[in-house]
Amino acid sequence: MSWRIFVLPKEKQDAVEEVLKDDVLWRQTRVFKDAAPLGGKASDLFLYLSGGEEAMKRADEKVPPTAQPLPKDEAERVHTRIVEEQENAAQGMGLLFSE
Repeated sequence: MSWRIFVLPKEKQDAVEEVLKDDVLWRQTRVFKDAAPLGGKASDLFLYLSGGEEAMKRADEKVPPTAQPLPKDEAERVHTRIVEEQENAAQGMGLLFSE
């Protein structure tokens, strides 16, 4: 599975959501996260997309200029943090429903 992380000003979230209504992009995993807790600016959001390679190529074409891709090293760091958060949340849900 491929992924991309874009950064955008919070006030552009609605515009990016319109771009994501694309038939292909809509079916991919997409998560908006406040950037500040992940090392970004307080005025920004990170958009995490994951899915098939063809869908990510489409995201590379359609999402900019509304949101900009993060530089590779920063994207790797943010990706690791987002995945850790998702795994921790999944483990927490497992604890809720186990005996």
